[in-house]
Amino acid sequence: MKGLLFLYKLAFLCNLLFLVCLLMQRGHLSMGNQDIKSLLIIMGWLLAPILNLSANIWFSILLTQKKGRGLSAWLSITNFLILLVQIFIYFIQPA
Repeated sequence: MKGLLFLYKLAFLCNLLFLVCLLMQRGHLSMGNQDIKSLLIIMGWLLAPILNLSANIWFSILLTQKKGRGLSAWLSITNFLILLVQIFIYFIQPA
């Protein structure tokens, strides 16, 4: 359960960076430092969907086994809603 909690928190941080990357792309925001911008892009665009999907799959498996009651509700709901946004951004909207 501690591994899932760590993964959920890490996925939440990467999801926040995903939202920052989304604002940078859609709002045409620019950052001065290229190193920070590169880190934001890697963690936001690449790591966030992978970590979020794996955390939500792991949590849903634990819920089906009735063992996933230890996580906070706001964290699981927020990660799931951002996963829906990521699915929309990556798979539905690109066309």
